[in-house]
Amino acid sequence: MTLIIAGYEHTKSFDYTQYSDDKNSTYTPEMEPVGLFVVADSAITNHTNARTILNGFRKTHSIEVKLWKPHFTPDGSFRDYNEVHETNNTFLSFAGSTLTAQHIINSITTHLQSLRISFKRHERDHSIIYTAIRHCQPNPLHTPSQVSHWDDDTFLNRDFEGLLTGELIAETIEYSMNDALKSASRYKLDIEEFQAMHTEIVAGVWCPVKKRHELYVYRMDNKRGEDGVLIPFTVKSLVPTNEVVVLGMRKEFETEAKLRFSNSLSSFIPPANTMLEFLREAIRSVEAQGQNGIAFPASKTTMDRYRIIKNVYQE
Repeated sequence: MTLIIAGYEHTKSFDYTQYSDDKNSTYTPEMEPVGLFVVADSAITNHTNARTILNGFRKTHSIEVKLWKPHFTPDGSFRDYNEVHETNNTFLSFAGSTLTAQHIINSITTHLQSLRISFKRHERDHSIIYTAIRHCQPNPLHTPSQVSHWDDDTFLNRDFEGLLTGELIAETIEYSMNDALKSASRYKLDIEEFQAMHTEIVAGVWCPVKKRHELYVYRMDNKRGEDGVLIPFTVKSLVPTNEVVVLGMRKEFETEAKLRFSNSLSSFIPPANTMLEFLREAIRSVEAQGQNGIAFPASKTTMDRYRIIKNVYQE
């Protein structure tokens, strides 16, 4: 089992009334989102009996996002992608099958580090619209029938502003997860086999276009194909800033985690450390009852725009 808790870090709003000339102005404090956090245990358990078989396993990963820009020869013909135009960072935390998670993380890393700048034509005037696509998507720059030579006033750096958004990163993660899970649809999984590979992910990113942190949760579900085969898939969901996400032992700890998070905001206390302490209490509680499933070390990962910091706590 696993216990992962993720949400938006908040801080108390600044009191500007102390600098105001209006003596009638009043200050109403609010908690404002200023970053993201995720806390996680590090136990790996046996799926059959929930017995802990090791601890110290890293469940939160940082991935660099790369958007590559096209390179053109002096005559204006497209050559290749040789230079990274823009980078970003995202963190991922998973709960569930470690083998499935590793397969998914490999897929996500490949796709996020291989984004491409391309284009499409406007439906009416056929003007150029610059786009960011996955490396595995059809790319008109590779199609000679589109344009063989490009003018000097096309594909300039200023044309690429706003392409690498939080939504693009989130959609790429969603695609990558479903692409990784496609291999399972080749096999006739029963419900027990589906549960054994069940994996959920939470991901955080800073969107430089909307100027906000974004937290997404990806919960795995399943459907029956036309041939009756059980097909796993996932759908992303943007987490509101006033909510907290729990992965893993949701039945045992989700209600209390949400209450602690809410109380922290209403008390004007930044919630990241509050949720870390709750995680530590949960691990101690499970250990005191002689149970398995979650264990120290615990970790806390925070995101402040492009900066990701991780700390590990032995107890």
